[in-house]
Amino acid sequence: MRIYVSVDMEGLAGVGHAHQTHYGPTVDRADYDRSRALMAGEANAAIEAAFERGAREVVVNDSHWQMRNLRAEDLHEGARLLIGDKPLSMTQGVGDGPDGAFDGAAFIGYHAGAGNPTGVISHTYSSATVMEVRVNGVVHNEASLNAIRLGHFGVPVMLVAGDDALAAEIETVLPWAERVIVKRGLGYSLTDSLSPHDAAAAIRNGMGRAIERMGEMELHQPSLPLRGEMDVRLPVMADFAAVLPGVERIGPRTIGFEAPDGDSFYRLFVCLMRLAGVPAL
Repeated sequence: MRIYVSVDMEGLAGVGHAHQTHYGPTVDRADYDRSRALMAGEANAAIEAAFERGAREVVVNDSHWQMRNLRAEDLHEGARLLIGDKPLSMTQGVGDGPDGAFDGAAFIGYHAGAGNPTGVISHTYSSATVMEVRVNGVVHNEASLNAIRLGHFGVPVMLVAGDDALAAEIETVLPWAERVIVKRGLGYSLTDSLSPHDAAAAIRNGMGRAIERMGEMELHQPSLPLRGEMDVRLPVMADFAAVLPGVERIGPRTIGFEAPDGDSFYRLFVCLMRLAGVPAL
C-alpha cells in the first residue's frame, strides 16, 4: 500500500493568522518557523499511522506557499519528501509513471475555500487572485480541485484534516473522505484550536479509520467534459488569463474553460491561476 500525503499550513492546529504562514519584509519569521514545526508534527501523525496500518511507502508533498517549508530531518524516517518548485503544485508526484501510483491520499493542514465566512485563512490557491472556482457549476476548494486530478489517476482522497469550515465543504463534495477537525473557525483570523498533541492524536485515529474503510473510498470524477469557471479579483487578471487559447471571458472578472479529463483540467486551472496572478506581481 502506497499513501500520498499533501501537507498545507493554514489548516494546522495552532495556526490562526496569515502571518503565521509566511515571512517577508513586514512579517517576522519567528511565527512561521514555529508553524513549520507544527506542519511536521501533523504530517508525522499521518505518516506514522499509515505505516502502523501496513503502508509500505508514504510520499509527502510539501504543498504550502513556496513548497519548501518542511525540514527533511523533522519527518518520520520512513517517509519520502517532495520539496521545491513544483509545476504540478499540490498534486506533484501523482501520475508520474509507476512512482505516481497510490492507493489513497491524505490532505493535512488544509483550509476552506475562498469566501468562506468562518474558515481560518480561507482561500483557493491564491488569496491575491482567485475569488471562487466552480467545476460543472459546483464550487470547489483546494482539496476538491486537487481531488479531480488524483481521481483521474485512480487515487481516492481518504482523509482531509483542517478546521470545521473545511470539514463542512468536504462533506458536500467528497463525502466518503474521513474528516478530522483540529480547530474551529471563528473568523478569517481567529480560531479555537486543539493542542498539537491532541491534533496529532486525532489525525492518527482518522488515518486509521480511513485505511480500515479503504474499500469504501471513491474517486472524485465529475462528469466529462469538465467545465470550469474562475472568478478573479480584478478585471485585468481576467484579461491576462483569457490570453490562453480556448479560454472564454464570460464576465468582467470571470473566465470559463473546458477540459476533456481531470488531469487536463487541473493543468489548465493551474496555468490560468498563474497567468491571472501576473498583474499582481
